[in-house]
This record gives sequence, C-alpha cells and structure tokens, in this order.
Amino acid sequence: MYTVRFQLELSGSEKRFLSKSFFYANQMHNQLVRYATNRLNALFHDTEYVGARKAYGKAEFSKKKGSEKKKKKELSNIMCIKQKEYNLTKTFLCKFVSKEQKKYKNYINSHQAQAEAEAVYKGVEKVLFEDGRHLHYRRYNSFDCIKQKCAATGVRILRWDTICFMKHYFKVRIPEDEYIQNIISSVDLKEDVVYSFLKRIEFNSGFKYYVVITLRGDAPKRIKLSKDGGHRTGVDFGTSTIATASNNEVHLEELAPDSVNYEKEIRHKQNLIDASMRKHNPENYNKNGTVKKGKHKWQTTRRCIRLKRQVRVLYRKQSAYIKTSHHTFINRVVQNTSEFILEPMNFKALQKKSKKTERQDEATAVKQKDGSLKMIRKYKRKKRYGHSIKNRSPGLMQTDLKTKATQYGIPYYEIDIHQYRASQLHHDTGEYIKPTLSERFKTIEGCKVQRDLYSAFLICHTDDTLTAPDFKACHVDFPHFVKMQDTLILDMKKCGHTMKSCFGF
Repeated sequence: MYTVRFQLELSGSEKRFLSKSFFYANQMHNQLVRYATNRLNALFHDTEYVGARKAYGKAEFSKKKGSEKKKKKELSNIMCIKQKEYNLTKTFLCKFVSKEQKKYKNYINSHQAQAEAEAVYKGVEKVLFEDGRHLHYRRYNSFDCIKQKCAATGVRILRWDTICFMKHYFKVRIPEDEYIQNIISSVDLKEDVVYSFLKRIEFNSGFKYYVVITLRGDAPKRIKLSKDGGHRTGVDFGTSTIATASNNEVHLEELAPDSVNYEKEIRHKQNLIDASMRKHNPENYNKNGTVKKGKHKWQTTRRCIRLKRQVRVLYRKQSAYIKTSHHTFINRVVQNTSEFILEPMNFKALQKKSKKTERQDEATAVKQKDGSLKMIRKYKRKKRYGHSIKNRSPGLMQTDLKTKATQYGIPYYEIDIHQYRASQLHHDTGEYIKPTLSERFKTIEGCKVQRDLYSAFLICHTDDTLTAPDFKACHVDFPHFVKMQDTLILDMKKCGHTMKSCFGF
C-alpha cells in the first residue's frame, strides 16, 4: 500500500466544523487514556497479579523442561484472567468509547472512535508486556489526525475533487503534477482505495486540513535506474555523516546540514518564551530561578502563545527538511546501485548517556583559591551523541534506505558486526586497530585515506559470508578507490563542504 495527500479547500464554517471534530476526537482519546490508566493502577495494586507477574519473570523457560513450561502457562493464564477482570481488553475499551461517541455523534463516527480505542489499547499492551511505563495524554495542538478503519464509513472519496465526512462535502485541491496525474488516471476509486483519513498540519497562520488516501499496490517509481545495472555499494553510517563507496563513485556527506539553523532559531524562540513567562509569573519562581513546587496558575500573553506556535511550526519544518534531505541523497545513490551492503548501527544506544562514572587517565592542573596548582584526574563526560542524532536522524535514514531498496528490488545486506569491524580493520596487514574518535585519516598501503570512506570501501568488498572482507578484491581495487577519494575531497574543499570534526578537513 501507499498514500497520497491532498489539501482541502475550506470556507470559514467548514474549518470550524473540522476543528470541532478534532477537538472531540482528542477529548475521547484522553477519556480513554484516563479510564485505562485508572484500570492499570488498580491492576498493579492487585497482589495476585503482581505475584504472578514477578514469578513469571523469574521462572526459566525451556522447551525440554515440561514442568517449567506448564508453570509459565499457569502464570500467564492468571495474568490474562486478571486483565479481563479489570476490563483491560480491546473489546471493553471499544464498548466504553461507544458511549462517549454518542455525545459527539454529529462530529465523530463510531468507527473512528473505535480506531482511537485500538490506539489506546496498543499503549496498554506496551505497559503490560513491553517496556512502557505509563499512558500519555494528548494535547489538542499535537492531535493531528482522525483515524479510520475502512473506506465505506467516515471519510469517503466520492470523486478525486470531492470527499464526504459526517454528511458534509469538502472540495479537494488536486495539484497539476505529472506524477499525481499518473496516479489518478491509473487508480480505480471503488476498488483500489483501502481507507482515507483526515490530517491537519499547523502553520504560523493556523491549521491547514488534508485528506490522506491509502491505495492498494506499489507506489509508482520516480527514479530511473542506470542502464548498466549499477554497482555494489557499501554504506557506512555515522551519527552526523554518511559515506558510500562503489567501483565507480564515492560519497561523503553531512546528514541534514541545515538542521542546525532550525535548532538555533528554536532555541532563540524558547528563550523568549521563558523570559515572558518569568516576567508575567514572578510569584511562581524561587530566588535562584527554579520553579516553586506545587500547582500554580500561569498567566500567558498573546505574544507567548504566538511564540509557542512558532516553535511547534519550526519543529515540523525541521522534521520535514531532514526527511527531504535524506530522500534526496538516497535517490541519488539508488540510481547507480545493484546491491546495498551496510554496517547496522543501534543509534538508540548511542543516544543514551553512559551509566559508568569514570575518571580520566591523565591528570590536569587546576588552580586553587590560594593560587597554587593541584593535579586532579577529572571525571569523564557521560554525554554521548543525543543532540547530534536528534538533529541528523541517521536511524531514520537507515530505515528509509532499506525501504527504498525494497521498493526498487535492490538486494540489501547487513554485515555481521560481531565478527567484522570495518571501522577498525587494516586490509594490508589484516589487523584490527581501534582508532580514537579524533583520528579521521588512516595510512593504508602508504596512502592516506579518510576513515569513513575507507570503512565504506571495506564494507563494499565484503565476501559472501558477510563476516570478513575479500582481501584480494581490496588489494586490486584500492588504488582506484584512493584516486576517487582524492578527487572527491578536492571538490568538496573547493565548494566549501568541509567539516573538520567529522570529515577531518
């Protein structure tokens, strides 16, 4: 399946109607969250359920041991019975929301209410069976779509330029784009539409409303692949850069380079908001600048409300820019690629702070109050790459690359990182040497190579087992790789695409 999104052409009264629909849908969602949270709290105070859950976590599961397997099943049955007793099931949440939906039946369909109940139940499952801590309420401004279950009810597509929602008809703006026109001409509205839903996007001037149509089949392909079939491409992801290498081209780029500009503007707006809140609510702050404990009444000015909206819009623009930047680079690489090989990265682990408290190996001189110097081994920083990953989204790019390769039928492989560490290997000696973070260049076979590009080169020359490089192919293709790398770096320096901390130049 794939989706297309069109903007709605609305009058003032139509906008007010859709605004009410989103408001009541948000209210229903929060009522479901409140009810489910109360039921979860009651369940977690039930001694029988808590005892069964602890015993289930401690019991060892083995297929060979029949007694342990039976014990686990018994404990699981106890927990399931307790879950039903406290009404934490999908069917009961749907029954609960059906009563609430009757209050707003002129604005929300019963199927849309059930879709919200299913969304809340997914959160309940995360709390019960995964690592979820609690359910989250939604603010009205962050509630951006009214979910749908089928094409027959709720949002119905009558024609490409008209939709029907709750007995109201809305005009759809169809862009005069060749790609969109090809989709319209090839799609049958009665058979190919799976379901549609309403979405809204916040701008500085207010909300704009869209209809998102989900269609059966594969999305039409835009990229024209090379006639010669392309080459194998090795991809090396960093927290803020990406490097690719094949037999005919190499790439080294910063991920979403202009994302930092959005971050600066967001920080400036947030400082203005903080200053405004402190100025108009001085009684809610301590002398040291911290907020006093307890509940407070906050006075918010019109200017502050406007600034908060601008911050939300900037976050949306930043997210859209990052996705567009990723897709542009991926489309350029896909054109000349026959298969992708990359080193999988767990960016979520890199985002977290270190739990260990360690001191530095070397002592540094610290000046005392009396003017004397004291040698102290300072604590190591616990921070990792959270800010960089937030602004660059390398994990999203890794997912998008896999999706694009699947769409165009390009094979996609991942090396075994436990046996093959491309960032540490020297193919001339066959040794694994772990470099420091500041070392951006290596000396291989007497040639100076950029660290990320060389990793992509080794990944590209992985053997069929995906656990080691093909050393013969590395020796043969290495001189050609060095030439391509040198020309790329010269071109980047001429254009001003330099980044000392990550590229090394």
